[in-house]
Amino acid sequence: MPIKTYLFNPATNGEQCEGCYECIGKTPFASLIAGLICIIGVGVFCGSLYRALSLIIEGVLNSQFYFNVGWLEVIQIVFIIIAVCMAVLAIILMVFGYLATGATRENLYSGTKCIMGGRVSACFFMVVSYLLGMAWIVILSVMVVPIIVYASISQICDMEVYSKTATSFHYCFNLTQFGIYRNESYPAGTAIPGREALCEHYEVKPMCDKVLEAGPLFSVAYGGAFCIVLGMILFMICLAANYTRIKISKELTQYRDAVEMEELDIHSLTDKKTPISF
Repeated sequence: MPIKTYLFNPATNGEQCEGCYECIGKTPFASLIAGLICIIGVGVFCGSLYRALSLIIEGVLNSQFYFNVGWLEVIQIVFIIIAVCMAVLAIILMVFGYLATGATRENLYSGTKCIMGGRVSACFFMVVSYLLGMAWIVILSVMVVPIIVYASISQICDMEVYSKTATSFHYCFNLTQFGIYRNESYPAGTAIPGREALCEHYEVKPMCDKVLEAGPLFSVAYGGAFCIVLGMILFMICLAANYTRIKISKELTQYRDAVEMEELDIHSLTDKKTPISF
């Protein structure tokens, strides 16, 4: 059986290492980490919030109270649209980070107009990231409300539902205690659909089961929103650093060219002074 021998070629391995170093030098790790945090947060926020609101809207309001709350359905759709837009923005900011890192920055932002365009783009993305960061801080604060409501209903269910039987149950769960009312914009004499209270044990227990299933999902969505806020903060830091790098990229390029020319002159003078021996 022939034995294969593998020879170590320093030139080939050196070129491979140089290519790896060049690839690493072009990778904006800070922007990449910020983008991954933001995209993961968006995925967690979208999935958990959509599922939690579906449980509340379909499993509780539609099935138990027999009426719809329009603004909850609007919130469900609006938050999903906002989160998807955030994912697209995170991808755009990661691409901008690649364009403003390493040799790509030197090749792309070499002229005066290119540098000005890069600085304007960095400023624009910084403003957008700041505004969206503030908006997500507001959303993060709003997400505390369903968690508090979940904690309250969980305590009610533990004390009034799960610890009692159907014969010893004497409690009415009323939605008006949480500021949720049926649509009363119907004309006089028209029966308003649905109900606002559950007073039987077999009615309240399924409602508690759905709420206890949706509550942890709201907590997970809160964690996703926190990841998005953290990603926006990291993006603002990266954009500020990229703005400075783009601003001084022309000076750095000119300085590097001057150093290379000086080294070439020194080598040429050294070669001329070296005596030729026979």
